[in-house]
Amino acid sequence: MRRWMRPAALALALLAGAGTTGFTATPARPAESAPHPAATLDPDLAAQVDELARAALTDGVTGAVVGISDPVRGSYLQAYGTADTAGTPMTTDVHYRIASVTKTLTAQAVLRLAEQGRLSLDDPLEEYVPDIPYGDEITVHHLLGMRGGVYNFVLDEEFMARYVADPLLPGWSPYDVLEIIRAHADEATPPGRATVYSDSEYVLLGLVIERVTGRSAQQYTTSVIEELGLPETSYPTTAALPEPFTHGYMNTDSELAPADPAAEEPRDVTFSNPEVPFTAGAVISTVPDMIRYAEQLASGTGLAPETARLRQEWTPLTSTGVRVQYGLGVLQLGNWVGHNGSIFGYSNTVFHLPEEKASVVVMVNAADAEAVPAMDLWGGIVTLLYPDSLPTW
Repeated sequence: MRRWMRPAALALALLAGAGTTGFTATPARPAESAPHPAATLDPDLAAQVDELARAALTDGVTGAVVGISDPVRGSYLQAYGTADTAGTPMTTDVHYRIASVTKTLTAQAVLRLAEQGRLSLDDPLEEYVPDIPYGDEITVHHLLGMRGGVYNFVLDEEFMARYVADPLLPGWSPYDVLEIIRAHADEATPPGRATVYSDSEYVLLGLVIERVTGRSAQQYTTSVIEELGLPETSYPTTAALPEPFTHGYMNTDSELAPADPAAEEPRDVTFSNPEVPFTAGAVISTVPDMIRYAEQLASGTGLAPETARLRQEWTPLTSTGVRVQYGLGVLQLGNWVGHNGSIFGYSNTVFHLPEEKASVVVMVNAADAEAVPAMDLWGGIVTLLYPDSLPTW
């Protein structure tokens, strides 16, 4: 089954099998992240990272950006390949779609509203969005932790066919997602039984935000981004990306890639409707911003200590391979804390290793509904630099 935003548990299985190497109504100032260390990565290690990155420029990937911040090993920020098929050099400051990493910001927004007393994590979904299967039993907390049992709308074949045909999908709104969820009522499951990745649950949280705040989810999420001090991160209202940006492509080996099966170049899917992923995946950023954000996310910047602890109460997403668990809009991969994301044209990983105070962020400018090239590259880099950081079940 095709997915426009690959579920984290499935994406991370690639790595497992690869064998590669107190917030109040007055906004709190975000804690200062540690500056990038003055030292740079050891040249021999840097050369090995370069080799891994260049090897990833295949199957429709024309370019990649890698960011590493480590107080001991040093920092490294490097661009590889090109930002488009015309040969424009890739640069480290390009904007791209962070896809499911958006969920971390949506969760931050909801948790902030809970701290302000504007909603409770125990509130039933029915209070905000009516007529969802099990909506009187599903809580905000369930949705944050991917435990709501809500049908994942990206599994709907009719939706996927329309989205593949035209990623701009004119006229789409989050309320179309509700209709898909309701149409698949027999595939919903009672909440709290299992942790199952569903983009629908984060679309629903966006609608909760709108109902509570009286503002658009885009406006409220933007306020969260600003308070975290991420100047190059934005929630778009159109299909455009801020300059400079990298084009995004379908992998050439994907069934979805070529508009013409005989075409030699990958399919360009740079421009897409942000209302489709909505609060599950619409945000745009850069690798330097995400390096900073990785540490903020792992440390709970902007949240009260007790909320930050609650956010990292993990439940398993997998049972074999590399340990993968989900908190409240945050992922634990081995010992790393962060999130990954993949949407047509873009794949990225944003993770922090608390024990080393290190962050590794990877972006590649190709993805489809299945392959997540950034995960493979990230896994190779992490295995090289932090070989004991990915324990298995």
